Amino acid sequence: MVAFYIIVCVAVVAVSIYFLIREIRASKNSDTETSGKEKGKPAVLINKRQIERSVQNIESMIVLADGNDTLTNKLVELKDEIRFLNPSKNHKVKDIDEKIANKLDDIKIEISKDVNSEVIFRMIEEVEGFLAQRTKEMEA
Repeated sequence: MVAFYIIVCVAVVAVSIYFLIREIRASKNSDTETSGKEKGKPAVLINKRQIERSVQNIESMIVLADGNDTLTNKLVELKDEIRFLNPSKNHKVKDIDEKIANKLDDIKIEISKDVNSEVIFRMIEEVEGFLAQRTKEMEA
């Protein structure tokens, strides 16, 4: 009976590996067949999803900051700025968006430690600086 279960497990793993390899090969083939114009679309979609995740992150920070009206208002302003960002396939813009996402993670950690920390506002100013830098890159 144990041998039967082992055979079934090995068969399931083998089938899973087969489909995984097939999917990897299919994605590589589709990447090489796309034109330069179509290649940018996935990059823009990835950037859009990153912006959406940043907005969701700020929404969770707003919940954590409940009770501190100044911080809540600042986070709402920041959320509105980030929500209306245009996705881009520009490498520099994507790097700035990565910095923004990382800084938002740091802010969330600080908020969970102490809602009234002055460090949080300095970090929010850094994010606003990144947003200004992003705007310049989008115009360039």
